[in-house]
Amino acid sequence: MRKLLIGMFMLNTLMFNNLNAQIIQRIDSLAKVHQSKGFNGNVLYSKNDSIIFTGSYGFTDFDSKKPLEDIILFGLASCSKQFTAMAIIQLVEKKLIGYDTKVQEIISDFPYPQITIEHLLRHQAGLPDYQKLFYDKKNWDRKRMATHQDVVEVLNRLKLELHFEPGSQYDYDNTGYVVLAVIIEKVSQQSYQAYIKEHIFVPAGMQSSRVTSVDQNPEHLDNVAIGYTYDERKKRYQKAYKDKNHKHLNWMKAIIGGSGIYTSVLDLEKWKQALRNNTLITEESKQIMLSTDDISKKYGFGVAIYDTESKGKWVYHNGSWGGAKTMTLYLPESNEFLVILSNNRYEETYRSFEEELYKLIQ
Repeated sequence: MRKLLIGMFMLNTLMFNNLNAQIIQRIDSLAKVHQSKGFNGNVLYSKNDSIIFTGSYGFTDFDSKKPLEDIILFGLASCSKQFTAMAIIQLVEKKLIGYDTKVQEIISDFPYPQITIEHLLRHQAGLPDYQKLFYDKKNWDRKRMATHQDVVEVLNRLKLELHFEPGSQYDYDNTGYVVLAVIIEKVSQQSYQAYIKEHIFVPAGMQSSRVTSVDQNPEHLDNVAIGYTYDERKKRYQKAYKDKNHKHLNWMKAIIGGSGIYTSVLDLEKWKQALRNNTLITEESKQIMLSTDDISKKYGFGVAIYDTESKGKWVYHNGSWGGAKTMTLYLPESNEFLVILSNNRYEETYRSFEEELYKLIQ
């Protein structure tokens, strides 16, 4: 009997290893196809909290041709929103605020008394787009680096009309998450960067991850993928901040909350495990985070939520900013996690690439 059990265990192990070897080969082949189309970045696939595959395709720095590694940090763009949402949830658990707390109770001169924290989390606030506001020279001096605090100051000063009554519609909105970053600072009495590091990065084991700020641009660090865009006229890549279509990076890159997190595929796996294992918040709070409502039917707190027949619930987000295009997809029911991080704005990152990658694991 003992020999039989050992034999069955070895057979199962062999079958498991063979299956993983097939998945690894298929993902690598798919990534190389997209690399031939222009993809530059890193890919991760994990299952049951074990990393099955990581792959690096291209360069950290196109000028020096420094190759990518799985430890390299990428700007997450809007995939950062889940970290901002997590911080808010933690503050709610500490009973320092509630989801129904009015923003005006925390930011006294905020001109919209109807907006609550949950409206911001679920993109139901109807706020003006801060990027459009800051492109207007009447509103902002482009010689100055803007911050999330400056966004709130401009909102308070201009007192523009909302696009709709808060809580009545869903409209994806970066401004709301910038306001949430200011709320985190006012309630916690810490900078956003310090709070995220102490209460999320450290307990999750994300030792390499960073947050951008006025006085620290992570792209200046050796272990960070520099963002690039393609110059059609010159037929070559250029640093994103030199692209005339991305000049806003020169005065908006320190506006955080909706973006600003820099992390690696390896640290993102730690983030996923911290979320799954309730390391950062309780199970009850996690279920609230991953729930939708009648207005935001496909958005929870900081993540998009979809239900599928093949794999159950999707916990998803993508991001696009400067030289970055990113995607994270967590499948709670099968405990699988997919990540694509690009530092050259590869257009198919969350079009065909993510769809084809998802099909491989079905």
